[in-house]
Amino acid sequence: MKPLIRLEEPTIDAAGHEWELWSRDGELSLIMDGVSVVTSRTGAAEANMAGLAVSPVVRANKPCIMVAGLGLGYGARAVLAALPRAKARFIIAEPVQKIVEWNRNYCSMGDTLDDERVTVECESAAELCRKRTGSLHAVIMRHTHARCEMDAAEAQAFFQALKGGCLLAILLGRPDKKLDATLRRAGFELSTSPLPVSDKGKQTKMYTMVLARRGRFVPFAER
Repeated sequence: MKPLIRLEEPTIDAAGHEWELWSRDGELSLIMDGVSVVTSRTGAAEANMAGLAVSPVVRANKPCIMVAGLGLGYGARAVLAALPRAKARFIIAEPVQKIVEWNRNYCSMGDTLDDERVTVECESAAELCRKRTGSLHAVIMRHTHARCEMDAAEAQAFFQALKGGCLLAILLGRPDKKLDATLRRAGFELSTSPLPVSDKGKQTKMYTMVLARRGRFVPFAER
């Protein structure tokens, strides 16, 4: 087996979490506090979820999509591919600046991050959503490494930031009834389904995808 190599010195975020980027035989692993957040092997699940999250708005005239956390860039690449139109706008909420740098240096994300339709904001997605009432067509986030501790105020911020009928999509390591209840109290209508962790090999492990919709569908002419 080839050795596991740390590509950069660890970085500490504002909440005190330690982030590292490792590689083994060309496969990248983004690590937080010693726990894998995403790897090259599990990124396909995030990409598949992102495609589903934006599918209701592919005909919208000026879609605006938020990616909550850059990770290794799979979700960001997927939403850009799904919405190629020039008037689309994409916001990547990534509070850890080093993760953005690592994506440029190691994840072939240069073309995506330099796309003129993309804005990278060094704030959390919830903080940004509080400033963007009724302006977003989808928000996607990955939270497979630990429980998603979203509180009521954050859930309400996501709800208020979305246009009617649009989706907050969350990829989880397992079903989470507490999170479901928090989202429902904020006003979301929920559906959940399993999503394969990887699209390589004979894979049986599944993630849980939560699609939280804000209210009724709004005709594209109004978007």
